[in-house]
Amino acid sequence: MVVSPAGCRGKGAGIYRNAATTDDWGVWLAPTALRLEVGRQIRGTIHRRPRFGEAGASMGDDMGFHQTKTHRSGKHSYHQIGLVRGQFGDIPEDTWLDFLAQNGFDGWEEASWELDLPQCDTESGAEAYAKSRVEKAKQRGLEIFSIATHLQGQVLGDEPSAKTLQFIGGEPVEAYVKWRKAGNEPPRTNPYFVPDEVGKLMQEKACQDLIRSVRLAHYLGKLQDRTVAVPGFVGSPAHCWSHFFEFPPRPKSIGGCPIPDVLDVSLELLVERFAPVFDACRKYGVTVDLECHPGERAMGDIESAGDYLRALAKAGYGTDVVGFNIDPSHMVWQGVCPIAFIREYGDAIHTAHIKGVQVIDGPTRAGRLGGHRPMGSKLNGWNFVTAGSRRDSVNVEEMIVELNRAGYSGAINIEWEDNDAEKKAGAIAALHAVHACDLPPATGRHDDTLKA
Repeated sequence: MVVSPAGCRGKGAGIYRNAATTDDWGVWLAPTALRLEVGRQIRGTIHRRPRFGEAGASMGDDMGFHQTKTHRSGKHSYHQIGLVRGQFGDIPEDTWLDFLAQNGFDGWEEASWELDLPQCDTESGAEAYAKSRVEKAKQRGLEIFSIATHLQGQVLGDEPSAKTLQFIGGEPVEAYVKWRKAGNEPPRTNPYFVPDEVGKLMQEKACQDLIRSVRLAHYLGKLQDRTVAVPGFVGSPAHCWSHFFEFPPRPKSIGGCPIPDVLDVSLELLVERFAPVFDACRKYGVTVDLECHPGERAMGDIESAGDYLRALAKAGYGTDVVGFNIDPSHMVWQGVCPIAFIREYGDAIHTAHIKGVQVIDGPTRAGRLGGHRPMGSKLNGWNFVTAGSRRDSVNVEEMIVELNRAGYSGAINIEWEDNDAEKKAGAIAALHAVHACDLPPATGRHDDTLKA
């Protein structure tokens, strides 16, 4: 039969039930042999969490990732609820922080590209800068939960182009402008071309900014007695994302000449480029957490996420260094169930976003791939919307429940994106929706007390 997994609403979200490949909620799980192999490579030991009610399970089990030594509830909810700064860069920071405090948020996710990261080149500089940031938070009864590094990560992972040059600023942009003013033009067949020397500057600055962010996260964590994650993107080296559709097929050889598989090359390059960042994470006790997403090496599905973790584990980087920032909005429109993702990779989820996505039932003019129309176009088959709104295809409550089942104890950041709603009103509406369904988890079965 067909079932609709928790957290996946709307037509087409059903998954075929099969006793060999689904759990008791009808959510598809990888075959046992594959799951065990992932466990060996990622964690070094085989571990399957017993579900509540099974032998060896209890609601007090120390499982899942904990951002704090003891759980910290929010002002109005079980989890602390923050707001992602990135989409609010047009509002002065102090005004925005006052808005958070006045409307019941518990904290926020920093946008690293807005920060004075050169202050974090030294230990003393990073510690002093962290103190100034935490003081801003404490004055308003807030905390800093994470530091977003999506833009710099995309720059470091992708092959250099003008598309990612716009994310980095500074010396790379100056070098590009100098190159253009010298009379150079990008080739007609590659309008986003940047010369090699500009590309090198881009990746060097991106790597430097990522390490600065990791160092800052370490000191923010010490000052707040919590782990502060560094969520972001890792790009798609060797243009791997452009091969998501398997036509033309990827050749293995031509005329007897072997051709490397771009999927493997992409992962190898990712490890090489991010190794200094991952090493900094190990030094400082911080995790860099990929937000699986179209355009990334892990594209927002369970399969490519496993490829990513296995490749990094093989290179010596386990979930003490890398992991995931789960965002269900990137999965649902692709037909991927975020509940199944949490069940597969719960131990690797170090931070979480709540963002809404509307998935239109039936045909649309631009379809799910967008027909080269902008995000937010009414012609698209899906669009980001205010989390918890009636348009939202993500079941926010079921996602939070599943995070609780996985043992996740930490903040949840609302990432507001909605081209049809005013941003402050949308953020408040999303916060109310999350508060309404973020209940404390049960401490036992509801019928335990039905005894004479």
